[in-house]
Amino acid sequence: MSRWRDYSRINGNFDLTIEHLIPLEERTIALAGIFQNCHQVQQLASTGQIDSFYLNIAVKAIMNIDPDNTLEIFQGIPGIREGLQLITQQLGTEDKKRNTELTRYSISVLFLAKKLLKDQSMLTVLSQGIEKTRAQIEHFGIDHTNIYASLGGLYSDTISKLTPRIMVSGEPAFLNNPDNASKIRTLLLSSIRSAVLWHQLGGSRWQLLLQRKKIVSIAKSLA
Repeated sequence: MSRWRDYSRINGNFDLTIEHLIPLEERTIALAGIFQNCHQVQQLASTGQIDSFYLNIAVKAIMNIDPDNTLEIFQGIPGIREGLQLITQQLGTEDKKRNTELTRYSISVLFLAKKLLKDQSMLTVLSQGIEKTRAQIEHFGIDHTNIYASLGGLYSDTISKLTPRIMVSGEPAFLNNPDNASKIRTLLLSSIRSAVLWHQLGGSRWQLLLQRKKIVSIAKSLA
């Protein structure tokens, strides 16, 4: 985790979909990662179902601790498209009913990521845990239950120790299922990864307020 690169200094070429991104575009991608993962948490907790594509993207984002560019973390625009659409839904001015629970999760994630960045010992534990999981992926594959259990356990040993804890709402039958619980914690860890990126890129609460329209416009353009 401590090796997640500081993207505030990156100004390179993007060969995945877009050649050049301005800083606000990069921050928008990071914000989309938060919304996307938190939305998948909602889906799994309330329906017991999850889009395996986005779960796979979430794990890859955690594992990609030293990518060449921001989009690479999410495997290009297709891997972050839902998150970009959610930005429009959550921050746009259209007369649509916003998902208040998704907003609550996202704000909590941004707050905890800021606290995490000040805790070097926890960053070290996360980094070591990610390296251990990478070795497991080589043996089991990225979508094995052992991988979700490992990352879920890493979340429990680190992020869940920070306050205030993220309290996930949903159906008890789905929340109490061990496999679902591991996947939910994996998604939350990936959302923290995106929030860390947001802060490293210079993102702040004031930007969400003052540059809201620009962020929505960029999200629409990228999607």
